[in-house]
Amino acid sequence: MGYSAIGAGNTGLAEVNVFIPELWSEYVYDYLERKLVFRPLVEDYSSMVQGKGDLIHVPLLSETGVVEKQQNVILTYDTDAGAVADIAIDQHYYVSKLFEDIAVIQANPGMVEKYAQAFGYALAKKIDEYIASKIITISSGATLATDDVITQAEMQAALVSLGEADLDYRDGELMLAVNPTLYADLPQEDRIARYDVTGKAGGAFETGMIEKHFGMPVLMTNALGTGGTNVSAVIFHKSAVGFAMQQNVRMQSEYDIDYLGTKMVADAIWGCGLLHATRGYKFTND
Repeated sequence: MGYSAIGAGNTGLAEVNVFIPELWSEYVYDYLERKLVFRPLVEDYSSMVQGKGDLIHVPLLSETGVVEKQQNVILTYDTDAGAVADIAIDQHYYVSKLFEDIAVIQANPGMVEKYAQAFGYALAKKIDEYIASKIITISSGATLATDDVITQAEMQAALVSLGEADLDYRDGELMLAVNPTLYADLPQEDRIARYDVTGKAGGAFETGMIEKHFGMPVLMTNALGTGGTNVSAVIFHKSAVGFAMQQNVRMQSEYDIDYLGTKMVADAIWGCGLLHATRGYKFTND
């Protein structure tokens, strides 16, 4: 059934082209928000670049020293303004598809939702991968003796490093992100009782889930690579990375008579940057 078959009294081309982007944008954005993993776990500066600007300067406040007051001695003032980290809004990606006889798809809300989910998932995956690429540039870390396996000694060394950096892994403010291979290795028979903070020995074998590891929520993600020299796991604090979404999902459509179909495009603009390189710990494969 071609587009030319839509006669008088049916939904015309002008109405379809106006209505579809608005409907799809809502579908795509909702699905994208549900599928984003890393965005809620880092600092969000989106409100600072809505509709304008391409660079965010984030002042990094250093710890202020405490000085003992001496009698009859004037105060000494700290003049260190601290360093500045930048978040460049330079990521612009899109998803596109050509639909023949869009009016038929429009008449089936279930079909619209399925295609919109595909658009939203593709954009969410790209955003998550980009945020992860910044998180793994954290400076502290170690090389694993065996790829995609963290031994007790390696984890204990990480915990010591975090504690010495005033990062308390017990307060739930630190996240542990791991690739699927490493996640599957965590509930080992000889380690699970020590790692499972719920106090239930063998709990991960019953549920298939490891919710926390030494007090840190555990996140499994394909945004971290396996084997090679990839970072297979990373512990990070929310303040380590800053993210800004300048333009949320925008849907646009255009009818192409050469294809007797409608071109649909979803695009988004964002940026992300490492703010505090020492607020975390990464495990790199050898």
